[in-house]
Amino acid sequence: MENKFPIRYIGTTTVGLACKDGVVLAADRRVSDAYNMKVAHKVGKKILQIDDHLIAAIAGAVADAQFVIDQLKAHSKLYKLSNNRPISTLSIANFAAILMYSSRAFPYYTELILGGYDSKGPTLCTIDLLGSLTVEKYISRGSGSPYALGVLESKYSPDISIEEGIKIALEAIQSSLKWDLFTGEGIDVAYVSEKGVVYLTPQELAKLMPSVR
Repeated sequence: MENKFPIRYIGTTTVGLACKDGVVLAADRRVSDAYNMKVAHKVGKKILQIDDHLIAAIAGAVADAQFVIDQLKAHSKLYKLSNNRPISTLSIANFAAILMYSSRAFPYYTELILGGYDSKGPTLCTIDLLGSLTVEKYISRGSGSPYALGVLESKYSPDISIEEGIKIALEAIQSSLKWDLFTGEGIDVAYVSEKGVVYLTPQELAKLMPSVR
């Protein structure tokens, strides 16, 4: 049977790095229309806060990604109410993996990079559309990921700080901006540490850009 609506894996570059003092996530802002091969939106927010100690970067179908993130937010809140403590990063990642796996016949077309900071320190995970879960030191997702991964592999080391991780993440996304047609419109960066979640302001990003090759 011919598929009249083929899934096209295009659009977006998201990046995650586990640092010694936290997790850094970065993403471009362009939202692509996969079926009509055009730019759907120029200011898409792809780094979303799940809880005070959890953030995620999304790639894929926007509606599916938003639904999954909403489920993670609700689960994290219910866990905190029931147990009087925040959910761990691996626990919320496992919940996301179960959610994705349970819908594998009609999958949510999204991939997540999940970063968190809990009693065990910083943790970086990725979950694909079929529910595969892996713990990573660095990762990239989306159509621009091959270009970003080249930078990550050459620059990453396990003992980097958040400040160093931000610069590497920016360079990785900038590499994708140059070569991937479906990555563009600027960069957003956020990190999570022992103190919580922080989104870098446009002014802070502008100051960092000249230092990134």
